[in-house]
Amino acid sequence: MKVTEISVSNWRNLERQKVPLGDKLNIFCGDNAQGKTNLVESVYLCCIGKSPRTDRDKELIRWGKERAYVRVRYTCRFGEGEIAVTLNAGAKKQISVNSVAISRMGELMGYLNCIYFSPEEIRIISESPAERRRFMDVDLCQTDKNYYYSLSRFNKALAQRNNVLKQARTVEEAKETVFVWDEQLAEEGARIIMKRRNFCDKLKNYAAETHSALTEGKERLELDYVTHIKGEGFSELAGNYKNALETNLDKDFNLRYTSAGCQRDDVALKISGIDIRTFGSQGQLRTAALSLKLAELKIFKNLIGEYPILILDDVLSELDAERQRRLLNFDDELQILLTAATDVPQELAGDDCKYFTIRNGVCTPR
Repeated sequence: MKVTEISVSNWRNLERQKVPLGDKLNIFCGDNAQGKTNLVESVYLCCIGKSPRTDRDKELIRWGKERAYVRVRYTCRFGEGEIAVTLNAGAKKQISVNSVAISRMGELMGYLNCIYFSPEEIRIISESPAERRRFMDVDLCQTDKNYYYSLSRFNKALAQRNNVLKQARTVEEAKETVFVWDEQLAEEGARIIMKRRNFCDKLKNYAAETHSALTEGKERLELDYVTHIKGEGFSELAGNYKNALETNLDKDFNLRYTSAGCQRDDVALKISGIDIRTFGSQGQLRTAALSLKLAELKIFKNLIGEYPILILDDVLSELDAERQRRLLNFDDELQILLTAATDVPQELAGDDCKYFTIRNGVCTPR
């Protein structure tokens, strides 16, 4: 899977332009606030349908403009493709795949896949469980459209149930309505748990192997999916899920939100038995985050038969020379979009890299 060309117009601070890319390492250099991150962010937009940095589309439109446009052309094992996104200041964004408009975001998933890595991604490990759920959900939505639709239906049902809990005057009044949403939450939640658990079972082996290589065998990374809804098959999980919702209704009414379910699940991360979410050093957090990103690459290759696009946004300065080498030389099949303040040493970049300079929103190949 390779991006062959990026076209932008009024996207963030970028001038209207087309940028042809190389098949392997593409390095975008420039000072801060010149547009490096904005350019690679446009690829993420065409993969996921949203920015990795904001949920507000109007922030992605150039100041003073009413509309922004992004188009990415790519090749994959199925042939050539094109994804275009138009953002409107006062209307819903429009997305097309191969010149055919799509009406639901789920229809975008799986055409073009990417993994995004920036210094802020250390929050996957150091911050709240919501970050680790987001990490799982982004990958699963890209590789499984059914997961995307299950997650969407679950979130809508959860919002409805929470709304009932907020508006009901008594727990008896809440009980008359929440059962409608409990059934859907239990079914969709069971599907989500099963797929997240399966994802983590695969990820843990790849991450442990990668982490061992990065630390020369000195540390052992352990990873496990954590959920309070127990059960093996779908029926058992859904039944236990529904029981948990019913058992917690009095508590939920007092809290005015749903306290049980996969919206509270987490991923436990330990190094040699110690929980690094709480006790890890900055170096351990960075190495663990890198291990997860490299493990993601292997999962995508295993699931879809080819690597996704790897977007590295200003991460080299956070890594030592050996980790930089392992990251940039992961596999010759992999296309990398890398932003950096300065040139990358030749011994790391290799002979097949393609350099670009970004200044005042204009990207120029060297």
